[in-house]
Amino acid sequence: MSVEKSIDLTGTAPTIEQAVAEALDRAGQTLDGITGFTVEQISGLLENGVISYRVCVRVSFVLFERFHE
Repeated sequence: MSVEKSIDLTGTAPTIEQAVAEALDRAGQTLDGITGFTVEQISGLLENGVISYRVCVRVSFVLFERFHE
Protein backbone atom coordinates (compact mmCIF):
# COMPACT_ATOMS: atom_id res chain seq x y z
CA MET A 1 0.00 0.00 0.00
CA SER A 2 1.30 3.47 -0.82
CA VAL A 3 0.34 7.11 -0.62
CA GLU A 4 1.09 9.59 -3.37
CA LYS A 5 1.33 13.34 -3.34
CA SER A 6 1.10 15.73 -6.29
CA ILE A 7 2.70 19.11 -6.86
CA ASP A 8 2.29 21.61 -9.69
CA LEU A 9 5.38 22.83 -11.52
CA THR A 10 5.77 25.11 -14.52
CA GLY A 11 8.44 24.57 -17.15
CA THR A 12 9.30 27.10 -19.86
CA ALA A 13 11.17 26.23 -23.06
CA PRO A 14 11.13 26.68 -26.86
CA THR A 15 8.95 23.54 -27.30
CA ILE A 16 6.19 21.93 -25.26
CA GLU A 17 8.20 18.72 -24.92
CA GLN A 18 11.25 20.59 -23.64
CA ALA A 19 9.13 22.51 -21.13
CA VAL A 20 7.67 19.26 -19.75
CA ALA A 21 11.13 17.69 -19.63
CA GLU A 22 12.53 20.73 -17.79
CA ALA A 23 9.82 20.52 -15.12
CA LEU A 24 10.32 16.75 -14.67
CA ASP A 25 14.13 17.04 -14.61
CA ARG A 26 13.98 19.67 -11.87
CA ALA A 27 11.44 17.62 -9.89
CA GLY A 28 13.73 14.60 -10.15
CA GLN A 29 16.56 16.54 -8.50
CA THR A 30 14.68 16.76 -5.19
CA LEU A 31 11.90 14.15 -5.31
CA ASP A 32 12.22 10.37 -5.10
CA GLY A 33 9.58 7.99 -6.39
CA ILE A 34 8.05 10.05 -9.19
CA THR A 35 5.27 7.91 -10.67
CA GLY A 36 3.72 10.11 -13.34
CA PHE A 37 2.62 13.51 -14.54
CA THR A 38 -0.31 15.31 -16.12
CA VAL A 39 -0.06 18.35 -18.36
CA GLU A 40 -2.57 20.73 -16.78
CA GLN A 41 -2.14 23.82 -18.95
CA ILE A 42 -0.14 25.04 -21.93
CA SER A 43 0.37 28.72 -22.66
CA GLY A 44 2.74 30.70 -24.81
CA LEU A 45 5.10 33.61 -24.37
CA LEU A 46 6.25 36.04 -27.01
CA GLU A 47 9.31 38.15 -26.25
CA ASN A 48 11.04 40.13 -29.00
CA GLY A 49 9.54 37.86 -31.64
CA VAL A 50 10.73 34.66 -29.91
CA ILE A 51 8.06 32.10 -29.00
CA SER A 52 8.36 29.88 -25.95
CA TYR A 53 5.91 27.63 -24.16
CA ARG A 54 4.95 27.62 -20.50
CA VAL A 55 3.60 24.24 -19.41
CA CYS A 56 1.99 23.57 -16.02
CA VAL A 57 2.68 19.96 -15.04
CA ARG A 58 1.18 18.10 -12.08
CA VAL A 59 3.85 15.65 -10.85
CA SER A 60 2.88 12.67 -8.68
CA PHE A 61 5.28 10.88 -6.36
CA VAL A 62 5.16 8.25 -3.63
CA LEU A 63 5.52 9.36 -0.02
CA PHE A 64 8.06 7.11 1.66
CA GLU A 65 8.17 6.44 5.36
CA ARG A 66 11.46 7.74 6.69
CA PHE A 67 12.50 7.42 10.28
CA HIS A 68 14.96 9.86 11.82
CA GLU A 69 17.25 8.60 14.52
